[in-house]
Amino acid sequence: MELVDDYVNKLEIEGIRKEVFSPDGSCPLVVYVVEPTQGCETQVMLYGHLDKQPWMEGWAEGLGPTEPVIRGDYMYGRGGADDGYSVFSCMLAIKNA
Repeated sequence: MELVDDYVNKLEIEGIRKEVFSPDGSCPLVVYVVEPTQGCETQVMLYGHLDKQPWMEGWAEGLGPTEPVIRGDYMYGRGGADDGYSVFSCMLAIKNA
């Protein structure tokens, strides 16, 4: 987590703050919140985790680990959120937006 936090801090993203939640009996949940900049009216939630997800078949009919699927307004897929790189890619995207 120190490596990730150091990376996020070095990006110097305007309006960012970190919150850590530590529920009893669970791993800590680290949340980075970026306050909207002037003119921004859209909120986005990006999710990921630092552990590695094992290869497996889909968790629901028609969903698998490597093929994104759009159903209605939602896209399902593992992408960068399941390989421990989500914080790096999400924060870099925010920095460059």
